[in-house]
Amino acid sequence: MVGLKRLCLFIFISILFASCAALKKRKHEPEVMQDVAINTPTSLDFSKGDWPAYNWWMVFEDAQLSEMMEEAIENNPDLKAAVSRVRKAQAEARKVRSALIPSFSATFEDNYQHLSKDSLDRFPPSAIPAVINQLQLALNFEYEIDLFGKNRNQYRAALGEAKAQSAEMSQSLLIITALLAETYFNYQANLSLLEIHRDLVLAYTANAALIAKRVEYGLDNQIALEQAEALILTAEEDVINFEKESALNESQLKILMGLGPDDTRTFEPPTARFDRPFPLPENIPVDLLARRPDLMAQIWKVEAAAYLIGAAKAAFFPNINLAAFVGLESLTWNKLFSVDSFAASLAPAINLPIFTGGKLTAQLDEACADFDAAVYDYNNLLLQATKEVSDQLKIFHSVNRQKTLQTDVLSKIIQASDLTYARYENGVDNYLEVLSSQIEVLNEGLKEITLINERHLAVLHLIQSLGGGYDSRKPQQ
Repeated sequence: MVGLKRLCLFIFISILFASCAALKKRKHEPEVMQDVAINTPTSLDFSKGDWPAYNWWMVFEDAQLSEMMEEAIENNPDLKAAVSRVRKAQAEARKVRSALIPSFSATFEDNYQHLSKDSLDRFPPSAIPAVINQLQLALNFEYEIDLFGKNRNQYRAALGEAKAQSAEMSQSLLIITALLAETYFNYQANLSLLEIHRDLVLAYTANAALIAKRVEYGLDNQIALEQAEALILTAEEDVINFEKESALNESQLKILMGLGPDDTRTFEPPTARFDRPFPLPENIPVDLLARRPDLMAQIWKVEAAAYLIGAAKAAFFPNINLAAFVGLESLTWNKLFSVDSFAASLAPAINLPIFTGGKLTAQLDEACADFDAAVYDYNNLLLQATKEVSDQLKIFHSVNRQKTLQTDVLSKIIQASDLTYARYENGVDNYLEVLSSQIEVLNEGLKEITLINERHLAVLHLIQSLGGGYDSRKPQQ
């Protein structure tokens, strides 16, 4: 008998080692990139500062924008959906965790049977009665002993997915708030451009009226008048276009705030401004991972995929399950709660996969492929993230230089216009020259507003590329 036990133990150990031999070490496992170099500029356009704050929109010093942001965070449907996805992922993790904890259940069964006289069970001289009423009241216990970590790895993977969903929710928050700010800045620019184009309509109208007088007195020809009237029509067309763009901006802002596009809410003219060096944090390449929610979401997906490889490997080893129950069993109600009705069972079981048609190997290969894809996706995302930061630094620097030059140009054009008007007052120039200089000022003003808006957008996109106030090392607000 002892020899038989030893033989069984030897066979079990041999099969166990055979399972271990099936787990070959991978030859080519991808590695996660640590960081990518980013050259930090040293121009006067930048200053040393901290990473963007959670409420980064405050740097634009516009109270209305801040109020709109808070309302969007509270009511935007996309953000609410992202929060729901986080709750679902967390619930899924709790569901997977339940496999690590013993389960208890209470059952009651009443199995009533009326046996036929002609059945084999009651064939004479059987002592089995015609009616059997089997009663069972039991407390059941089940537990899978996770000796090789399959369930633990699945739970850790589920936690990783929940963390990834949380980071993706922060990414959704960043995308929506950035889109709202971008729409707001465009709305501000379009309103200013609309006013200037209205002024251009008036200036072109006055210019055409003056040319019409000159034609009447033979000082100009009909071609000049037709060209002047065409400029009026073009300016009126621009007015209609910017009225449309402003209305579309208002609708988009309302949608982002969780309102209907035709809601009666009205907005004050925006007053956003940013006319100082951009505060640039130090160690951007090193800290970028923790500061960008999209990168953190992907790295947690990588970790989850790694745990799933561990779970797939554990499937090659034995499953050890323990089942038991304790309770009462009786054929009659009046004896169910007596001492003689006590019943109990203990059923430990070991299940070792020997031949599964390649299923376990395929599952492991699938988990490894998912891990590899997650690593490559992360590496690609890291490269794209560093490119975004590098590009936005260059864009901000370039727009700043353009804005400085345009401000100087506008200043000189205004001075020239003032001198032209002074010459007109002293009888040196005619009023046509004054109108031309005023129109030139207005056209340069259009360029100035466009560049101011581009500067706002450059600041916004730079903040967005730096993570928009997200920090994985701190609880998110």
